[in-house]
Amino acid sequence: MTRSVKVIDEILKIADSVARSILCENFGFEVKSTQESVPEMDEFLYSGVVGVLGTIGDLKGRVIIGVDFDVCGRLVKTIYDQDVATNNDMLDVSYEIFNMIVGNTLVEYKNTFGTALRPTPPSIFLGENMLVVSPRIQRKKIEYVLDCGKIFIEVGFERGM
Repeated sequence: MTRSVKVIDEILKIADSVARSILCENFGFEVKSTQESVPEMDEFLYSGVVGVLGTIGDLKGRVIIGVDFDVCGRLVKTIYDQDVATNNDMLDVSYEIFNMIVGNTLVEYKNTFGTALRPTPPSIFLGENMLVVSPRIQRKKIEYVLDCGKIFIEVGFERGM
């Protein structure tokens, strides 16, 4: 097992725990099922809100989090107590939640393994059938199925580290 695969597994395990906690405690979302996978292709299509956060420090990599429109609408409803979710609302809420998940994950990773990784500010995208490409990145993905839709977290690092 290469170092990057080991680090990906460790970070994804922590991110899974952090995401479940945030979704349950803050929003009352129950994860119905999860699926872990190693993406075979460097690209995929996604509809919803996607956040891309780089990691800087001891390792170079990135985290991608995706929230489909139905889940994002529920997040907006919970936070702003409104039924209509504008694009700006969805982007703002996603930005904060992505920061919470990645920030808490990297702090716990540093506390557990002593490796300092800091997130870059997220780039947030919203749209239908967005092409997301991750060339030369070794990665692993976990997808959550909720009552109201799906969320995914993908962790990756440069190949060959």
